[in-house]
Amino acid sequence: MADDVVVICPELPPAVGGVGDYTIRVTEQWRRVSPRFVVANPVNGASGHEVEQLDATARAVRDLPPHAKVLVQYSAYGFHPLGYPRALLRALLEWKRASGGVLVLMFHEIWTFWPLLNKNRPLQSLHRRDIAALTLCADAVFTSTRSQAEHLRTASGRVDVEVLPVGSNIRPSATPHGDKRDGRAVLFGLQASRLATLRKVEEHLGSLASHGIVRTVVTVGGGNTPRGDAEEKELLARIKLPDGVDLVGALREHEVSELLASSSFAVSAQDELSVTKSGTFVAYAAHGLNILSPHANASSAEPLCWAIHPAEPLGGIADSELRLRAESLRAWHDRTCSWQRIAREFARALRLEVSSEPIAAPVM
Repeated sequence: MADDVVVICPELPPAVGGVGDYTIRVTEQWRRVSPRFVVANPVNGASGHEVEQLDATARAVRDLPPHAKVLVQYSAYGFHPLGYPRALLRALLEWKRASGGVLVLMFHEIWTFWPLLNKNRPLQSLHRRDIAALTLCADAVFTSTRSQAEHLRTASGRVDVEVLPVGSNIRPSATPHGDKRDGRAVLFGLQASRLATLRKVEEHLGSLASHGIVRTVVTVGGGNTPRGDAEEKELLARIKLPDGVDLVGALREHEVSELLASSSFAVSAQDELSVTKSGTFVAYAAHGLNILSPHANASSAEPLCWAIHPAEPLGGIADSELRLRAESLRAWHDRTCSWQRIAREFARALRLEVSSEPIAAPVM
């Protein structure tokens, strides 16, 4: 009898969201498995319709077959407007305790860390308690960062929480690219993320620009607003790049891949707590880019040990070292967070037999 595989997630395309894209990238790698999806659409308020949708999701969990194999793509605010999907957590716990099924959890988010005197602090405690109980009874537990893994281990007492970095929604093209453009740095992501990065690296990029090391910055990605456009242009103008800037907006996957592969540098400001859940950083690594980061440090754990601190080019860094760092980042990606590897880890945890052949990258 075929496995009854169920994936529970807050969204799926065409809805816009990283967890939905992540879910599709994983499941499309399972060539011999056709999962069922239980989807709780993203919620932004607390209207009766949205509460009904959340309750329906919990009911769907209670109705799962007793021997199903269930993968939960957990995003607290994706499932509930207050970041605490209590009904869903309780339904999963009840199903697992009463069934012989397999439950695998992937935590993209855990509980929110409110200050001690914040009115939401009791909600945080209840959320943490329910997550801890579910974590303890699951067959396998994954999360995307080391810090979240430590919080889950501490809360639940479970020691085997595994860290699985996110994959990139920009897969390297299967066709060869032209030469890299010297001095071009690319900044990719939604506008809010790009702005946060620029605020942190403006001074660094200004120094690199004044020495002709970074000559132009290309920004690419969606999520733009008129106010964000104005701030982005102002921040880039202050850097005084010799060859100016190029704000290209949102592009298709193969177009972003081509841009990344033909640039000399990428710009990131993700720290050690967040870098392994950054699809942008992973996209840079997958394309073998030298990633300029204020958090780069040779003594840091992978992958930041392979990034380039902006002070290094100013002091002189050999081309051979740049090539080594870029190839090390690409190897880290292939070893830890390619979609094939992520899908294989979930399949192992779910006890599935799936094809090992990877899905081909887009062809230009």
